[in-house]
Amino acid sequence: MHRSIRDRLEDLLAGKGTAGKDDQASAHLSSCLECSSELSLMKAQSELLATLRSPEEMEPAPGFYARVLQRIEECAKESMWGAFIYSPFAKKLMYASLTVAVMLGAYVVTQEARDGHLLGAQAVVAQSTHYDAPVTGSEAEQRDAVLVNFAVHEGLLR
Repeated sequence: MHRSIRDRLEDLLAGKGTAGKDDQASAHLSSCLECSSELSLMKAQSELLATLRSPEEMEPAPGFYARVLQRIEECAKESMWGAFIYSPFAKKLMYASLTVAVMLGAYVVTQEARDGHLLGAQAVVAQSTHYDAPVTGSEAEQRDAVLVNFAVHEGLLR
């Protein structure tokens, strides 16, 4: 497309123009087959685009969103898990199970603390770190130090 037509393209497509420039453009379009064919193709595309509906006309019918939400809820209740999720009995069962799990956990922790198992493990670790022999020196000294550390850790040597 030539520059003289390209510069006036919007006016030509809209059908607007001034008297002096329209004569030049129409003379060019009658003599140039390339520009006239491109302009006619663009006019055809413009007319096709004009036939499309505007966004206001594309709004869904009233109640569309309510029907969609109702359909989603119906499908969710029909699923296998819907009986567990939406059932009042299932909610009560879930809360009761959670309560029992918390109570059992609290019982185990208090029993272990009362029996001394929790504190005993910390005392053994503290005691074993006190008697740790450094692992340095020759190969024989390193072997002896590892054996001493192992014996202290296992509680064989006190």
